[in-house]
Amino acid sequence: MTKLYLLRHGQVTGAAALYGHTDVTVADEVNQQIQRGVNISTINFDHVCSSPLQRCLSLAKRLTVPGSEQSARPLEIVDGFKEMNFGRYDGIAFDQLHQDKHSWQQLEHFWQNPIKNSLPEAELLAEFSKRVVSAWQGLLAEITVNPNNRNTLIICHGGVIRMILAHILAIDISNAHWYSQLSIDYGSLTTLTLTKDNALRVNCIAQPLVVGVS
Repeated sequence: MTKLYLLRHGQVTGAAALYGHTDVTVADEVNQQIQRGVNISTINFDHVCSSPLQRCLSLAKRLTVPGSEQSARPLEIVDGFKEMNFGRYDGIAFDQLHQDKHSWQQLEHFWQNPIKNSLPEAELLAEFSKRVVSAWQGLLAEITVNPNNRNTLIICHGGVIRMILAHILAIDISNAHWYSQLSIDYGSLTTLTLTKDNALRVNCIAQPLVVGVS
């Protein structure tokens, strides 16, 4: 039995925007809340993977520092678990984009159907999915040969979690409803249980669980 936990980073410090590769931070007190929530939860993990972006990595470093009752957990930084690159609009405040009618229309069309309406100079949704799935499959392959990393906490982004779940559940990423109907909150935890039966497969997917974040 293997547990994999997908933890979305905490709410970022910047104004409301599409934050993809823009390296925005999370306030230290928010990371402290999430850390406390993880520490008092029933989850057990031996290994931490993180996106290299600071909103994830800052929390990952907190959770891999050895405590009084635990040894140091290994930390692996996985570039493939970065959020989608939103191109020209990455990190630009919605308030600013709203002032330009054309830019705002492009953004609204993207939200309505992201696979058909890509943003200017942005990563294509299909390429984003391919990148994330490749990183995910690499992690599963690593787990099969390294039992010490069997239970793994993955600290990443809402879009990354969505792509992993779409892959596992065989959801068509061109289905626009997939993006409007699934909510992945800041600081939420999605638990995956896998068994080894010639190959790793998903037994159960729990609903995202908010851990210590108000």
